[in-house]
Order: sequence, then C-alpha cells, then structure tokens
Amino acid sequence: MKTKQLLSILTVFCTVLLMRSYLQAQTTWRVNNQSNYDGTTNFGENYGGTPSFPVFSEINEAVAYPNVTTGDTLHVEGSTAVYADATITKHLVVIGPGYFLTENPKVSNNTYDAKIGRVIFDSGSESSQLIGMNVLYDGSSVDGIVYVNVNGITIKRCRIDRYVRPDTQLTDIYILQNFFTNTYNTSAITDTGSSSYIPPQDIVFNNNICQKKLIWSDSSWGIGTIMECNNNVFDGPANELNLEFNTGSFQNNILKAAGITANINNGTNNNVQYNSVSTSGVFDGTTGNLWVPSMATLFVTEGTTDGLYQLQSGSSYNQTGSDGAERGAFGGVVVTNQYNLSGLGAIPVVYDVTTTGVSEPGTGLSVTVKARTNN
Repeated sequence: MKTKQLLSILTVFCTVLLMRSYLQAQTTWRVNNQSNYDGTTNFGENYGGTPSFPVFSEINEAVAYPNVTTGDTLHVEGSTAVYADATITKHLVVIGPGYFLTENPKVSNNTYDAKIGRVIFDSGSESSQLIGMNVLYDGSSVDGIVYVNVNGITIKRCRIDRYVRPDTQLTDIYILQNFFTNTYNTSAITDTGSSSYIPPQDIVFNNNICQKKLIWSDSSWGIGTIMECNNNVFDGPANELNLEFNTGSFQNNILKAAGITANINNGTNNNVQYNSVSTSGVFDGTTGNLWVPSMATLFVTEGTTDGLYQLQSGSSYNQTGSDGAERGAFGGVVVTNQYNLSGLGAIPVVYDVTTTGVSEPGTGLSVTVKARTNN
C-alpha cells in the first residue's frame, strides 16, 4: 500500500514539475475534483496544494480565484468522477490529459481522463483554448457540448459527444484535431436555434476525426461558411448527406462511411480538391479526387478507437494530398497540426513510474520515471 501511495505522489509531483517547466503561460494552476479545496480552510493539501498555490476541486473555482489571471493555464487532472460544468470568463488555457487513455500506449500513468458535461466560453474568455478534455453526456440534454459565446476560441484535441455551438456573429473559431463520437446523431457544429441567428464566417475545422455529420446550414439562415475544412476523416452516418456548407478550402479529407454524400459550395464543388471518397461520383471532376472502392484497403485493420483512422502505409490508395503529405486527420506537412492519438496536449507526459519500494543505504529510494513529449 505504501509503495502504491508513493508512486501516486511521485506521478503527481513529476507531472507538476514537467508542466511548470514546459508551459509558457504566466502561471499553471492544478484542478483535481478529488481535492479537499473549500477556499477557506482547505486548499487541496491532500493533492499537494497550499494557501498560495491551491489545488482547486473544480474549474469554476479556479476561474473565480483572483490570482488566476489572463494567460494562465488550468491543468485539469484525470479523475474517476465527472467535473462540474464550467463557465470560462477569463482568457485561459484549459488543458486535460486526453481520452482513450486505456487504449493507446505511453499516454498517462493512471489512464484517467478529465470528463465534463459542458464547457461555456462567456464574456472575458476571448482567445481561450480548450485542450484534451472529454466532453460527454452526463445526464442532461445540454451535455456533450462546447458553447462558444465569444471570439477567438480554440477547441483542440478533445473528445466531444455532441457538438460545438457558436453564438451569433462570432469570428475566429478554431476546431482542430478533435474526436467527434457517433454517440449522438448530430452535426459537429450547430447553431443556437434562434430565427435571427447570423452564423460565424471564420470557422476553421481541420484534422478532426468526425463520426457524425457536418451540416452547417438551416432553413432560417441558409448555408453557412466554414473558412477551412482540411485533413479530416468523416465517418458517418452511412448512406446519407453528411456534409453541407460553403468553404474556401476543402482539401485532403477522407469520406470514409459507405454511401455518404456532400453538398459543398452549393454543389459547385469549388475549392474542393485532393479528397478520398467512399462513393463513386462524389466530387467527380475535382483535382486529385480519389474513389476508394473499399476503405478497408486504405485504413489499418487493427488498432485503438482513434488509431483505426491511421492509413496503411503500403496501400495504393494512400496517395498524397495537395501539400504532398498524407490525407486525413493524421496528415499535413506541419506535424503539430496533425491529429494526435488520445488527444494528448503538447506537454510532457509521465507514463510510467516504478520503484522497488526498498531504500538502499546511503543512496535512498531508487525510482524510474518514463516520460515523453508530444507534438
């Protein structure tokens, strides 16, 4: 028991040291919903917190804390419990440990993700980022959603059950390297439902794995614009319209699900090129269009939930995209823009800590720590 407790403490300690040395924000604050933080007498001492540097139990506690200021990072630690819904009102980077942590190798020592029902970016949170969180259904119809009510928000490397919902008349929304599940048959982006809604124009949707539709249109406001939609894998639902929007760039995507169709730029297919499709006739006549009769010959046949979306290196259908790099979510010439297994953030990860539990005279306790950095 003592050895297990020591390993747990060492893992947290090493993670904190790595986070503090690597992240370039003003201050990195820890959030762990197993913390005893109450803001008056307890400051998360059970997880190494102090009155001057507490370990918060919920994201909202950290947001409300006066010493958490513009540009800071909230490191939301993995837990067996779901975090309370969060409303962000400061310019922050909110970063979790990723998802599918029990499936992919070298991702985390304890394999706990940071689960949350919904995240709301409100006034004051402009230019914030959400990274590595598992946004899932937690008993409410408004769960599994990221609500974006301000400009300049980045949602990156998250697992999302339902969708991203931008408010009216926004700019600069970046949806990058996420995993959208097929848990609910929704569009990956959805409006507020208001009849006076004016859709944002500056949406970037790149390097996502999307097991759902991307229908950015409505009878009240027409067909919306996604500025860029590149290097994604669209995998469902099968045999129906999956994609409908206008865009300045639809390149290097893979339409994996059988029989899916698309309506890009009102059916003109302008700005559509170098895509691989499962259905003959989709994007016919566009530059670099590739029909793949059997997607089983393009994707790997064994792997994890998101690892199965990697391409077979030797497949004749694994042809390069417009930039000379691989198509799909793991493609693109800039490595840091590619989909990252389990949504790991670009921070060091401690994935193994071991010790014999025996202290050697004069040398102390021998501990082996294994860590790696991510793109």
